[in-house]
Amino acid sequence: MKRHITKSLILLSLSLSSLALGAGKDDAGGTLGVYIENDAFAGTDRYYTSGVKLTWSSPDLEKYSDTRYASPLLPLFDILPFINEKAYQKNLVFALGQNIYTPDNTEATGLLTNDRPYAGWLYLGVGVVWKNAEVRNALVLNIGVVGSYSYAQEAQRIVHDLRGLGHPNGWDNQLHNELGATLVYERTWRWPKQPRRIGLDWEVLPHAGVALGNVQTYANLGAEVRFGLNLPDDFGTGAIGPATTTSTPVDGRMGADRAWFDFGLYAFARVDGRAVGHNIFLDGNTFGNSTSVNRNVFVADISVGAAANFKNTKVAYALVYRTKEFTEQEAAQVFGTVSLNWTF
Repeated sequence: MKRHITKSLILLSLSLSSLALGAGKDDAGGTLGVYIENDAFAGTDRYYTSGVKLTWSSPDLEKYSDTRYASPLLPLFDILPFINEKAYQKNLVFALGQNIYTPDNTEATGLLTNDRPYAGWLYLGVGVVWKNAEVRNALVLNIGVVGSYSYAQEAQRIVHDLRGLGHPNGWDNQLHNELGATLVYERTWRWPKQPRRIGLDWEVLPHAGVALGNVQTYANLGAEVRFGLNLPDDFGTGAIGPATTTSTPVDGRMGADRAWFDFGLYAFARVDGRAVGHNIFLDGNTFGNSTSVNRNVFVADISVGAAANFKNTKVAYALVYRTKEFTEQEAAQVFGTVSLNWTF
């Protein structure tokens, strides 16, 4: 079974790479995003310990049928409200990612009943973005597997071997294999309107969203504030989440005037609060018995960081402070996130 899943993941990775490269003249280009998160940036190895996500978004489209990759989904896109409005630029988005979760006590070999369960999440995301100069909407469906088929244990062992670290001892107690899905919608605004992105400036980017599924169910609300030189024409810099895609910058007739030189630099602060109705990585498996902890309903992320953009490339780094996610948690968590977005 694992061999079949490995082959499928390789095919998915190759498919995502081919999307980024473009198979034909009309489909070439888009934005490629790489996101890496790890608590090693904060000198710890617990809770949400690692996240990796590879994303691709199509070039801006007038209608989704302009890209061949949307063909299998067009019957669904045709009946969805709002996403086909002519006033918006549109992007088709794909993602492939893996998250790894471990308890604080990684020395124990037995089942821990008062600590975060071992868990992994390997998933493929597909969705749409529709945006203009003032607002961005993202609708994404993530489908994947929780449990040993996520290969979280193997991935962590490889990283620990490269860093010369020991292996956690309790992976035999991880959540059971379970197919998972989360449908997420998130809307981001930009204020004030920036007809010119030249010189020193600032802006606020509020966001709100909702996610439904057997992996995660929540409602979230937050904002990002950024200040710097030649701000990019995108919608900010978030951590890895169900709605995370590429930066999907605004281009063409909807884009702002840019500086004559191609370098920009800015600092940002971001907050995101969530009312959590379900989190499989804390609540345990949906089907069958598994370990679990007492989930906190309200969780918040506070992050500060900096980003640099040159021509069509943006690199960002941030430290994220996450409040306690379950009542037995000893302390809040800090982890680092690095992202690269390249529009070509």
